[in-house]
Amino acid sequence: MGTNSPPSRATSNPGSDYTRKSRNMRGLRISADDMWMPSSPMMNSRDFKFTVCSHPGCANSSAFSEYYSTTLRAGFDTCTNHTTTDSVVKRISTVNTTENTTFIFYDIEVTSSNEIDQLSAVTVTGEHIDLIIKTSSRRNRSPIISKFTPMVYMMMAVEPRVAMERFVMWVNMIMNKRTNGSGVESDVVLVAHNGMCHDHVMLLKTMMLWGMNPPRWRLSDSLPIFKIVTRPDPHDSSKLSTLANIYAPWYPHVEHDGLSDAIALKNVVTAGIGNWQLACYVFSSTSEYFITSVGLNTFKVRSPLPFPTTSLQ
Repeated sequence: MGTNSPPSRATSNPGSDYTRKSRNMRGLRISADDMWMPSSPMMNSRDFKFTVCSHPGCANSSAFSEYYSTTLRAGFDTCTNHTTTDSVVKRISTVNTTENTTFIFYDIEVTSSNEIDQLSAVTVTGEHIDLIIKTSSRRNRSPIISKFTPMVYMMMAVEPRVAMERFVMWVNMIMNKRTNGSGVESDVVLVAHNGMCHDHVMLLKTMMLWGMNPPRWRLSDSLPIFKIVTRPDPHDSSKLSTLANIYAPWYPHVEHDGLSDAIALKNVVTAGIGNWQLACYVFSSTSEYFITSVGLNTFKVRSPLPFPTTSLQ
């Protein structure tokens, strides 16, 4: 005679439509990434400097992590729905790269609880870094890392702050090596696919949550370059795996592995975009601008003192 096991506790699927709609009902949690926005008692409305599309009648804003906000977060005054090739050409005339400009392609993988568990990057010349990061629960999306035994995983995985510090040190090393020590933080351009709505948000958010001030890098997104300029047909997919099959069929791309995605992105951008350096620079913004346009400045490290610093003379 069998026994009835107690019913399991119902849990919500973080990606389900019902859960997402219920989150949107909560005040001031206005991002599709809606795990990162702090609760209302922690926020000051003066901290927000969202950018609204300048096209008449359009209310799209940089506050929402949807594709249409990509260009607003990249420094354009219009959303992707109203950004034309003419406006791209106009912006080209206002930007320029220098001999010190250093491009780095990167990718992050996250768990269902929006914790970074892999951070990988690669340079044009092939130098790379691959960081495995400890999370509250091990749910690696990478088909490679997920096969690690618990012992191997514990030996390789590092705490989030350690990973962020190592990443910053590696980027600085690459920059100094390429510029013979004459480069500065603003010479670095981090390129990610859909970075404006995902990778850049998660990277800077994690740094801030662990008490780090993000470096003054430029942040670029390759997705709008393909969707607006290279492959404007709405029926053409701009998914990274699709682009890799088209522009880099020689590379054995492994989806959802951070290092493989970063290398695939480097191959796709350098092979599929004419004058890719200028294109990546045009679709980029400073980290300071990006932080305020997204609302991440609410995470900035602040003085614990209740009053401004004054002289006690």
